[in-house]
Amino acid sequence: MQPFIVIRNYTQDDELKCQELVRDYIMSFSNKSFFVYCFREITLQFIVITWAIFFIFLGVPLLFCALTVPACIFCLFTGTYFSFYSKAVELMRTKPSQSLVAECYEPFIFRCSPKEASYQIFIENCPYDEVYKRKFRRRIVAAISVKNHHAVYNAAWIYRFAIDPNYPYQTIMAPMVKLVVKNCIGGGYASLECTISEWQESERDFYDDFGFVTRQIYHKKIIGSSLAVMKTQLTYGLRTDEALQKQN
Repeated sequence: MQPFIVIRNYTQDDELKCQELVRDYIMSFSNKSFFVYCFREITLQFIVITWAIFFIFLGVPLLFCALTVPACIFCLFTGTYFSFYSKAVELMRTKPSQSLVAECYEPFIFRCSPKEASYQIFIENCPYDEVYKRKFRRRIVAAISVKNHHAVYNAAWIYRFAIDPNYPYQTIMAPMVKLVVKNCIGGGYASLECTISEWQESERDFYDDFGFVTRQIYHKKIIGSSLAVMKTQLTYGLRTDEALQKQN
């Protein structure tokens, strides 16, 4: 039996699975960001300040001050982890609006890697009945929500987006974003906006190939100007010929 994926509208019964998907997706970037932050200037500054406090004010020998390095690294890891976790909780609690999910149907005995498997993609209407679907194990592997942009006039904003990293990104996201574009054009929006961070390389490549262009690049401050995350706001014109072709 060939596995398949159904892209459909979100229902209230999907909420718990979507929250878990969002949490796992956000937390998947925490380790990468931690290793990058280890080589940022603020990490060295933190270690030097800690050494100075122990050596000058507490009289700890310089050799023993070196033992504070693992503690500083642990504090950095803890801070990074909980910053991503707080963002995940924020998105988990956000009420979805105009949402789509990608529900994957796989055989119960499925030894093939999801990225190597070939999936049939069905949008909105699945040709199989419920009796046939019970022969498969089902799980939600991607979710995307759209709402009015608070700063750009007559624009829709992609938010609460998540995808299982074990599944093929391009195969799943291309039809989902096309359906989002179609719905936004039907809703009378002029553009579709999204924001990605510097950790989301695959997402950036996908949006570039899809036709999104960069509106602005900025740095979101976490700890003053010493620690910041680069963000990119992308925009896609919904009144172009390309967008109208994708709608059809």
